[in-house]
Amino acid sequence: MKTKEKKVYPNDFKSLMGFTLPNLSYAFTGVVFGLFFQYITDYSGIDEAMGVSGFAVAFGTAFLVVSRIVDAVDDPLQAWIMDRGKEKKFGKYRFFTLFSQAFMLVGITGLFFIPHFVKANVILLWGWVLLSYIIMEVGSAFNGLMPILQKATTDFPTRSKIMTWMRMCMIIGAVPASLAVPIATMLNAHINNMGRSVQITVLFFMIIAVSISLLGIKLLHEPFFQKKDTKEEETALNFKDLKLMVKTNKALWVHNFAYVIGTASFGLMSGMMIYYLKWQYTADLSTGVVDNTKYAAIYGVSSVISLGLGFVAPILANLFVKKIGKVDRAARLLMLTASIFYFLMFVLIRLGVLANLPIVYVVLNALAGIPISMATIPFLLLNVEVADFTEYKTGKNMTATTTSVNKFLEKTVGALTGAATGFVLILAGYSVNAQTGAYAGDLSKIPGMISNFELFVTVIPAILCLCCWAIYRFMYPITPEIRAEMKKTLEEKHDVTTENE
Repeated sequence: MKTKEKKVYPNDFKSLMGFTLPNLSYAFTGVVFGLFFQYITDYSGIDEAMGVSGFAVAFGTAFLVVSRIVDAVDDPLQAWIMDRGKEKKFGKYRFFTLFSQAFMLVGITGLFFIPHFVKANVILLWGWVLLSYIIMEVGSAFNGLMPILQKATTDFPTRSKIMTWMRMCMIIGAVPASLAVPIATMLNAHINNMGRSVQITVLFFMIIAVSISLLGIKLLHEPFFQKKDTKEEETALNFKDLKLMVKTNKALWVHNFAYVIGTASFGLMSGMMIYYLKWQYTADLSTGVVDNTKYAAIYGVSSVISLGLGFVAPILANLFVKKIGKVDRAARLLMLTASIFYFLMFVLIRLGVLANLPIVYVVLNALAGIPISMATIPFLLLNVEVADFTEYKTGKNMTATTTSVNKFLEKTVGALTGAATGFVLILAGYSVNAQTGAYAGDLSKIPGMISNFELFVTVIPAILCLCCWAIYRFMYPITPEIRAEMKKTLEEKHDVTTENE
């Protein structure tokens, strides 16, 4: 009788859980921060506190832009700090991952729990929100999971397997954040204050996500790199290394350019869809009154369908990448498929087919999101491949630094897509009663606002997905031959011990 071969690091169950569980807090933080703009415009009560209609949406839009200026300095700096850390048995990247959890919890709490006296003063409001954001951002940026994975293995199937687990955990972490508004609506039946209901919902699930992530970090093991010649000293990273990375790593810039454009398609759609569902399908345009129960139901169905398909997407993506063989080719084929779906939805909306069919729209939108959700796996694999390429070219491990470029651009896209949403809302003079959710602005501008939303949830994402396909198709420089040579070089370079701590 054959004995089952014991799996070793990083394929063993303990390691898989170590790489997987910490993603709960990062995913929840990222998705719930995406809700922050809607919280500011619809539920914060800032307009009432200031006594100025439309101030909240203007503030929220300006904040998204300013926050990315902060990221321009903050993200590379924190990545630089991580990469310059000394190797230790506990793990240099693991230490920062542990450190990040408390900062995310404090930052998210500050963003969603703004005191009333702060809301009534412009200077205090800016100071409070920016400080809370910086604290949250320090936490989310000190995510060492990708650098640890890059150190753990150069094997493509193993990386793909671990990233699939990580992505599925991120989907689970996104569930309560995506359903925050429907959950808060149910809670509001007892509290009768929508803003307070959102606050309680966010804090409750944030505490749970951080607690589970801490368990994952305890299980996580980071390889401890040792030189083959123990007398050899490794010099710390310096600006000359960064300059070399910038000059030699074409793959870094091509991949991130394509990634930014591709994720912008989903960012625009998801950001605008929150408002599109509300005003197209659940509002009385003659009075501005919103059927909050109907909105929560449609929003909830949309979130459940999207998250359910999103949970399956990493599994399908793993099989798809293996079938295609080339990770960049897999990414571009998925983006081309998404583009076709969004163009189809644009045609159906213009023909009036979806005017009174919210569930049909939700289902079609979820189907369009499947290839984009699947593309996340090849995107993540390309992130690590770009980090490999940097080490291959420079001889230095700069995984956190290369990853920070991706993170910064991803956040920039989030700011720009959020600003686009804000721009559409500002044009309409958008203002909402924080307790009832009813429209408090000029009712005559709502139809024009809805028409603008239609463009941003269909045809513009379609064009962006098509551009992403073209960039990977004609510009990505890493060939199968380079991949093979890179893998061989890095395996020879890494002398990894995986002894217990």
